[in-house]
Amino acid sequence: MRIVIIGAGQIGSFLAKNLSEEHDIIIIDKNKDTVERIKETLDVFTILGEGDNPAVLKEAEVEKAEVVIAVSGDDRTNILATLYSQSIGVPRIIARIDDMRYLEYPSFLKKPDILVVNTGTIVAEKITGLISTPFAWKAETFAKGKVQMLKLKVEEGAPLVGKKLSELGSPKAWIFVAISRNGKIEIPSGETELRAGDYIFAFGIPSVLERLEALLGVKEEKVDSVIIVGGGKVGTKVAKNLSELGISVKLIEHDRERAKEIAEELPDVMVFNGDATDSETLKEAGVSSADYFLALTGDDENNVLSALLAKHLGAKRATVLYYKSDYINVIEAIGVDRAISVRLATANEILSLLRIGGVAHVALVEEGKAEVLEFDITKDTKIAGIALKDVGFPSGAIVGIVARGNDIIIPRGDYVPMVGDRLVVFALPQAVKKVEKIFSIQ
Repeated sequence: MRIVIIGAGQIGSFLAKNLSEEHDIIIIDKNKDTVERIKETLDVFTILGEGDNPAVLKEAEVEKAEVVIAVSGDDRTNILATLYSQSIGVPRIIARIDDMRYLEYPSFLKKPDILVVNTGTIVAEKITGLISTPFAWKAETFAKGKVQMLKLKVEEGAPLVGKKLSELGSPKAWIFVAISRNGKIEIPSGETELRAGDYIFAFGIPSVLERLEALLGVKEEKVDSVIIVGGGKVGTKVAKNLSELGISVKLIEHDRERAKEIAEELPDVMVFNGDATDSETLKEAGVSSADYFLALTGDDENNVLSALLAKHLGAKRATVLYYKSDYINVIEAIGVDRAISVRLATANEILSLLRIGGVAHVALVEEGKAEVLEFDITKDTKIAGIALKDVGFPSGAIVGIVARGNDIIIPRGDYVPMVGDRLVVFALPQAVKKVEKIFSIQ
């Protein structure tokens, strides 16, 4: 497939890297240094120029593209590139639009061949999901919200430390599909022994958490109060979402005028004007009694520093938003509780919209160390009617859970995929192609 990507920033370059192995990628960016870096690191065709310039788009031969993905950091560039691509008949267009005002009036954005992603909305949904499961390090939903994937940390003294998975009994509402140990993700077997410090990836039913809580030795904790740092698009969207859930929300914004705007826009949110890396500002906001501290500015360093300070001053939990992939290792090493990648969240949404190779939904895990793929079983799917044990599933992947109508099934070897089933698969990179082949259409 020929795909043109406009914008080689964090999101565009990440998409190019993950799509270039299977597709012909042309990437456009106006920054010379960025283009040179992409040339040196990726097997893609690069063009230096403005993504909204028709001459540049002609050079990229956009008219031959099956997909155009406009993900530059400038909404107007993305909109103009989308308009041009639509006018010459590109069949599928995905546009990143961050300013919600643009979503209100342009009729072209509502056309079926144009799919719009909004970074603020995507990230806000991720954060809201984390708040609902405060003991989880990450939370994602699959199968149209029927299935949840949680990343859970095995703490010292937890009931499951030192136990083999086979000793935990047959999975009912939840199943452990992968373990991350020392930065490496593996698909476990029944003989895998859990250790303190491990991270577990679990699939299950969002409304049934009691079994997980018992195994991890945690108690359900209600989140009543949240402090948010950053009054940008993400911060204000999260503040609005949480206040509508009845949570007490305080927001810290360093710009005085912006703080005034937010106070008027969100009357149920208490807004503070100040620097979140200043302990006095955090104390004034009551950080010591906060159930959750969310650092959501556009500055990675600021987010990490304010979160560390908040934890030092007594906040129960802290989550940081980060843009640069290098920060994930730093964040986990220094003791910040949770981290959400803007580029990974946005890229996952875009990859799902592409629906390549019969995949209904896809999500990259831990910057691409693994993938979660969803497949819908149709009458033409190769494995329809064949027991899972007879399929020859690769060792680096596992069918974790199945949605069949309103029922959720944790499959065993004798499970037989039926038409209408949606299977959620956890796969390591080396197994992805084999998994896609298994679920291909006859």
